[in-house]
Amino acid sequence: MVAAKRLKANELVIMLSGLLHFDVTLMARVANVPKRNLLSWLYAGKKDNLRLQSIVSLLTLLGLKLDDGIRLDDKRVHFWQISDGLFSRGKSAYETISKLSKLMPGCMLTRVSPAKKRFFPWPDYFLISGANVRVVVVVNKSILKTAKINPEVVKGACWRDDNEDHTITANDRLWANMVEKDLTTYEFDRIFGQVEETVTWTDISLIAREFGIMPQQVSEWIMESFGESSKDVDEDHGIDIDGGGRLLELVHRKAA
Repeated sequence: MVAAKRLKANELVIMLSGLLHFDVTLMARVANVPKRNLLSWLYAGKKDNLRLQSIVSLLTLLGLKLDDGIRLDDKRVHFWQISDGLFSRGKSAYETISKLSKLMPGCMLTRVSPAKKRFFPWPDYFLISGANVRVVVVVNKSILKTAKINPEVVKGACWRDDNEDHTITANDRLWANMVEKDLTTYEFDRIFGQVEETVTWTDISLIAREFGIMPQQVSEWIMESFGESSKDVDEDHGIDIDGGGRLLELVHRKAA
């Protein structure tokens, strides 16, 4: 068996930026990289035109972590978009997803639709979930075509369910968040795991009103129970800002 070709860093950036619809100008500006240097590195493969730290910044911008090899950032939900128009070649539309399958080993996938039936065309949405992997694939396609996000495209993946249409539903709020690309990791897991809400924020509001609990009290309880501990923070390093808060400085100490 012929070994799969290893992707180069510039090839990875080209593929991910295409799925995210990031153009070169945007990447250069956000990653603080000279645009001409970036173009030369991307398409001519001139390695010396970008510093290693600049390449790391680009990969981080596109949703990758490099702390233990190259992997998808597990602290975010990744939104990838592909287009399969009426006159486009179906195979090429999904080729990038196939090449990125190595970033999603042993994952499950499913199509997701709103709980309430739609009466007009929408893009198709697919969720890919696995160990520290959360990807939403948005397929903009012709109404005459069928979206082809499946285990043949996502190599090594399997369907979440054995039902005929391989589809789950999302309630109105979670669906709206997903469409707006404003989905937290917890919300992604709720959709994929089909975890139903037994108490809504409206219920919480009514309960708080009944017992005379103020929003400030709820906010303080959340921060005390789930917020990051500040016990180890060095209070000697910081910048005072309006409102009495502190903007902490990250102090980098070089090893002796």
